[in-house]
Amino acid sequence: MDVRPDTDTGGNIFSPTQQLTTMAEAEQVWTTAAMEAAQPCDVIEIDEDALGDSAAVADQDAGGLSSGGRPADGDGDGQDAQAADVETLGYAYPPPFTRYENFADYSLWPYRTVGKLFFKQGGSSFVCSASSIGGCAIITAGHCVHQGNDSPGGWATDVIFVPAYKDGNAPFGQWPANYLVTRTQWYRNGIPKGLSEDIGGAVLHRQGGRTISERVGFLGFAWNWKREQHWHSMGYPAAAPFDGRRMQICASSYAYDGSVGATPNPVGAGNDLTGGCSGGPWVWQFGTGNYVNGVNSYRRSTHPLELYSPYFGDAAKSLFDTIRAGTC
Repeated sequence: MDVRPDTDTGGNIFSPTQQLTTMAEAEQVWTTAAMEAAQPCDVIEIDEDALGDSAAVADQDAGGLSSGGRPADGDGDGQDAQAADVETLGYAYPPPFTRYENFADYSLWPYRTVGKLFFKQGGSSFVCSASSIGGCAIITAGHCVHQGNDSPGGWATDVIFVPAYKDGNAPFGQWPANYLVTRTQWYRNGIPKGLSEDIGGAVLHRQGGRTISERVGFLGFAWNWKREQHWHSMGYPAAAPFDGRRMQICASSYAYDGSVGATPNPVGAGNDLTGGCSGGPWVWQFGTGNYVNGVNSYRRSTHPLELYSPYFGDAAKSLFDTIRAGTC
């Protein structure tokens, strides 16, 4: 794909080419000490005056699925699949959830597809979460790749993805980004209206001739499904009471819609993960289909036990197609 910085293509907008290209270059910038010193990129918190709840739930037609793959599957393009829809009734605040540390082997699929995203903005170092979705692509939150300030200077720099990060270790290496992509809605509008499409991603450089998905595998992708689902939200919260050294998982179901002054309305569920988890995937049918169907985005400032994701509809699918087609 011919990437022209800050050009809007189908509602997606591209960053300039990043500077780091190899793991060796990345390791010079992102030493173990530098990674551990990176500040957690805050989960966006919105004042009650800026956001409200919406009781309306928009039913969707049967959505699309693109399946993930283990590393042994190579870069295989996702196959269409069918899956049973999950129905819940929604919940009032605080919605229920179960949060636990990932005690499984991080080198196993699908855990190895999830990792930490390190980057710099405004002279400071930050960390978010992200996941591999096929080819050279990873997906995260829009606010992890751009400040949402309608400016070419808002892009993150020195971006690397570290899959299966644990206790300061990078077992599969550091994967530098070639370029970044976010939705123009987030780029132009930021908080609050841009939160309806607070989705971003990166196209990573190959390392040793291999793509990130050939190295660690990739998650599937689900879009235009009903909002009433059950997810496993994954990420690396680094703000108290967490320290960012271990992967945390929140299992929860649809609670309610959010309202940000733009459509589609975001989707809310129970979750107490903190800064650093931003961009981590909401995995639908965890352990079977393993489809990304959301990303950690924002919460209301007076509601610490919830988290919202943009609804994954046509906009999310457009971003997915764009980064999956990216040149690395």
